Amino acid sequence: MGEGAIELRTGDWAALGAHAGALRHQVFVLEQGIAAEHECDGRDALAVHCVAYRDGRPVGTGRLLPDGRIGRMAVVRDARGLGIGRRILAALAAVAAARGDARIELSAQRQVEPFYRAQGFERAGEPYEEVGIAHVKMRRTLLAIGLAAGMPLISALVARPAFAGALDAVSSADAAGALRAALDRGAAQAVAQLGRAGGFLDNPKVRIPLPEGLRQAERLLRTMGYGGELDELVTAMNRAAERAVPEAKQLLVAAVKSMSVSDAKAILTGGGDSVTRFFQSRTQASLTERFLPVVSRQVSRLGLTQRYNALAGQAAKLRLVDQRDASVERYVTTRALDGLYLMIGEEERAIRRNPVQAGSKLIERVFGAMR
Repeated sequence: MGEGAIELRTGDWAALGAHAGALRHQVFVLEQGIAAEHECDGRDALAVHCVAYRDGRPVGTGRLLPDGRIGRMAVVRDARGLGIGRRILAALAAVAAARGDARIELSAQRQVEPFYRAQGFERAGEPYEEVGIAHVKMRRTLLAIGLAAGMPLISALVARPAFAGALDAVSSADAAGALRAALDRGAAQAVAQLGRAGGFLDNPKVRIPLPEGLRQAERLLRTMGYGGELDELVTAMNRAAERAVPEAKQLLVAAVKSMSVSDAKAILTGGGDSVTRFFQSRTQASLTERFLPVVSRQVSRLGLTQRYNALAGQAAKLRLVDQRDASVERYVTTRALDGLYLMIGEEERAIRRNPVQAGSKLIERVFGAMR
């Protein structure tokens, strides 16, 4: 069942608390191991809640507090990847905007920071630890909802009648051509940025962290004297990703060339992750096949497998390593692709905001009409 079959409901705790509470318990307490007393903070009665239903089953939730803070964002494992979190976030932002909030804030777990960046949030402080998990405070100005947040261009401007007239002057072929040019430029720049020394390691947006199990055990492992090994592991994983990214350029270019007019329309009218979803659908399987051998060679050359297995073995004794993180090659490949798609999306959104800077008359004419 696709994203379009999702139903969203907003309301108070009395109306939605039973489903929201059960979802949060499943994700935070049972899946992430957060203590129940930390998950329930006594502020639910003050908040506006949103629950997403898929085929009548509650699958995701989030809440908005009176001070503009969004939190308790949770989507059950089998419903992830359908855009549910993005839709819940958009619904809560709309509630905040309607009541006059100037901005919204949230505390994001570090592994999902790229998701919130794609929705227009920016980091508002240094990372910190909460309930044993690394977090970072993020903020979004509600006045910036629209282009700066990577929201759908047409939906964001639907209230302006002049917008339809401007688009009438732009043919579908021109729109598709401009988007191809923008994505081609964005892909080339993303590969160039990430495929160099420090491309991943020095960029907090895409830096590959320790796998979740090791992150949960990090403090204890450091007290046991494994701090140096942990730091070396992070460096080696990011170096492996940096060496793999140049392999992506050819496949990304081919994906852009194959884009149809209908593909372009889906991206232009899609959500903040529409570019990511396009490239994932066209290149993820083939890029995974191409990345894995490169990552495997780097893993072997850097002695990464031995380092990872030794640390994972220690974490396994604490029952903190998930089977998903058992293969360091697969983990690094997945995170490298996540970072690549994120940076392509950011480059494309930058072109939408300032088409003149892209240096193409076609891009300037099409995206200029959409501003």
